[in-house]
Amino acid sequence: MINTFGEDAYLALVQSIYETVLSPNAWETVIAETISITQSSAAAIVGFRGPEDRSVSGFAKGISKALLCIAQVVSALCTCTLNAGQGAVVSLDFRTRPGPNRDAPLHECFGSEGTLLVLVVVKEGGRQVSLLAHFNHANRREIERATEALMKLLPHFQTVFAIQKATLLERERSTVMESAFFSSPVPSAIITADYQVRLANSGFERFAEASHQLIEYHDSLVDIVDPELLDVVTRLIGLSILHRRARQIACAQDSSKSVKWLVSVDALTGRSAFGAQFKSVFASSEPVFMLTIRELGRNTLLQPEIIKSIFKLTATEANLAHSLLNGETASEIARQRGVSKNTIHNQLASAMARVGVNRQTQFMHCLAELSSFTF
Repeated sequence: MINTFGEDAYLALVQSIYETVLSPNAWETVIAETISITQSSAAAIVGFRGPEDRSVSGFAKGISKALLCIAQVVSALCTCTLNAGQGAVVSLDFRTRPGPNRDAPLHECFGSEGTLLVLVVVKEGGRQVSLLAHFNHANRREIERATEALMKLLPHFQTVFAIQKATLLERERSTVMESAFFSSPVPSAIITADYQVRLANSGFERFAEASHQLIEYHDSLVDIVDPELLDVVTRLIGLSILHRRARQIACAQDSSKSVKWLVSVDALTGRSAFGAQFKSVFASSEPVFMLTIRELGRNTLLQPEIIKSIFKLTATEANLAHSLLNGETASEIARQRGVSKNTIHNQLASAMARVGVNRQTQFMHCLAELSSFTF
């Protein structure tokens, strides 16, 4: 790709750059190979957040890493790149460009002679990563050739830092999701399509212990005893696999006990909204799902005030929605409130219009989704 700099050496450097994703120590090799390609006397990669950052990170060869990371040097780098955008190269000739406030700290690292090239690899949100290359004795043409080499390497450096940023964000999201999963009182388990349990929170374990006629959970396997519940869960898993939707929700009823169950299945793999959230939990390409089961009549987590606030309903409409979500029928609600069934239907129609749906099943689906997010 860079024939004038030796293609073999360049390709080896590119490979080393991408190896840093898995092994940060590979930066030492990157710095050494950068020196070899640019014919510089010293090089470094340094990352910081503003001139006052006390947690500067970097790798260096030919210069002192301790000196490179002190506040004065970071401040000097911020100053000399203040007007430089991401992807720019700043050239500092220590012999011809005076600037005591800026140059003095840099001289401590690189000496008072030669030229320093600063490649601004990343510059966003106060965060900056720069590649530095210092030349003790180099003419103008050699500096131009080195600048050309750095610019050709720039996309690879930027790709690596983008991958590292995405990986960090993914880990943070995963940590938050896992913490919410384990601390939630809502019974949830991460299962495969054949009901092998990868993870289960304490709420799910308590739920299984208290409902032996419904499900059994032992030896990392959940056995759904109730036929209707088994049919619902199997259907939801099948729909998740078929449509690759993040969430499938349905209700099941235990006719012998007159109990209604809200069942949700979240796809944790594929193109779902939750696809990246639990990657640190399991290392398998096999489809995995989060199964949540709760008794509608005991859903005390989602209160009418929350429904009213989220969906902009009136207090009467929010109370009606809460009653419906907890398994009460329109006739039961009308009897309890001392109004006609038509009044309840009119209030329900008004609530659905505010939410933007025209069917009760759609309205219940919206309420169920809100309920499933209530920890």
